[in-house]
Amino acid sequence: MSIFAYIRSFIAAWRDYRLEPNTLLGQRYLIKAVIGEGSYGITYRGIDQTEDRPIVVKQARPSKGLLAQRILEREAHILQSLSHPQLPAFIEWMWVGRRPNLVMSIVEGATLEELIFEQERRYGEVDSARITLQLLELVQYIHQQGIVHLDLRIPNVLLHEGQLSIIDFGLARSVGEPPFSLPALRSSRSNSELELNASRLVSPAEPQSDLIDVGHFMLFLLYSSFESPHAAVKAEEHSWQDELTLSPFLIEIIERLLQLREPYTDALAAIEALRAFVTQAVEHPVSFISNNEYN
Repeated sequence: MSIFAYIRSFIAAWRDYRLEPNTLLGQRYLIKAVIGEGSYGITYRGIDQTEDRPIVVKQARPSKGLLAQRILEREAHILQSLSHPQLPAFIEWMWVGRRPNLVMSIVEGATLEELIFEQERRYGEVDSARITLQLLELVQYIHQQGIVHLDLRIPNVLLHEGQLSIIDFGLARSVGEPPFSLPALRSSRSNSELELNASRLVSPAEPQSDLIDVGHFMLFLLYSSFESPHAAVKAEEHSWQDELTLSPFLIEIIERLLQLREPYTDALAAIEALRAFVTQAVEHPVSFISNNEYN
């Protein structure tokens, strides 16, 4: 790393200092801990002392300038337009000094990333279909409000007592809304995360983008129970259709979500297909794989 790159990195880290535990914002919100850091924001768990309830506070990274502020403002606006018990609720937009803060309700549960990689949960066909069906029902609600999430990955989907929730609307946009203009990345060697987020920031704000994400989400669930027969040796790469033992019905659903064949017209069409799959699986359980109950 050059001396100039090092100085830039040091200044960015200094500007993006974390709030210390027990910091009080606006004489109301007591910060307890950092729960997430992204390219454009830092997220904290806290307590609303006025209402005596847990909350989440997200701050824009000062080092990312006006772009981070605009992204956070858009997220606040989107949350204000949504009202669903399985989504974070807008509480307040506030400034503390020169730093904007978005305060929202906390969503309880473990992410699918934690369940799969830390708790080693395994999901077969039917369980994966049921979870994905819940996800699609939430996606349908979001789309009905004219919003696309654009970041439906396993770290942003939670399960709590069998009920699924979606968090992190930082990349969400109104349907058809153009992306913000992005500054050029300074280093192509150390900015893989920034490049990934930048690519999502400029994804088309269309419902089909979310349906593609849902297809990838479902594959993550299904791969949780996959054991490669070539684990001990270096094997050639295979497609998921070759590696996973799935029913033809489910393969068709995933391929349509991923637009590998005629895509679904909307989330409702995908919901109807998954409901039919689950119904068929219940009526003919011998033909389906289900490794465990997901709750």
